[in-house]
Amino acid sequence: MKSNVLLKKGWAAIFAAMLFLLSLIGCGQQKYPPLPEDAIAFEMGSYEDTAHDDALFGTIEYSGRVYVAYGTISSAYRPSCAETCIGYIIQDENSSSVVDLNNKDRRVYTVAGDPDQNFLLEYDATIKLMNSPAFYRALDTIGQEIEIPACITPLDYELWQ
Repeated sequence: MKSNVLLKKGWAAIFAAMLFLLSLIGCGQQKYPPLPEDAIAFEMGSYEDTAHDDALFGTIEYSGRVYVAYGTISSAYRPSCAETCIGYIIQDENSSSVVDLNNKDRRVYTVAGDPDQNFLLEYDATIKLMNSPAFYRALDTIGQEIEIPACITPLDYELWQ
């Protein structure tokens, strides 16, 4: 009788462990809004911070604004931080990478909770686990006190200090 109880408890423990492992795997699978049919093909530009340390940043231009690297995901990050997919990044012709106009995996999103669109999110759709999205901030916000969405951790570039 005891062996049946132990056997049932053993199977219950194995089942619980399997559910736990499956939930961990599911946590790595982020759900992002899909790429729209009218997606923008962004060409990366560059910006040199001559006022501080001559650092060179990649840029994204969107709606008449230039966005520069700003931060990474925070512990508060959730896929819901990516509000709307607006396009994808292609390499510019001056980069060392071959331009592949059919590659639409480096996606660009607006950020939820950012009504003024001061930030953009870049996400590589090919990376399924441990993906680390990058956040860009509009250059015209330098020196301004703006609200930073909870999903963003600044990387403390001199440009933004």
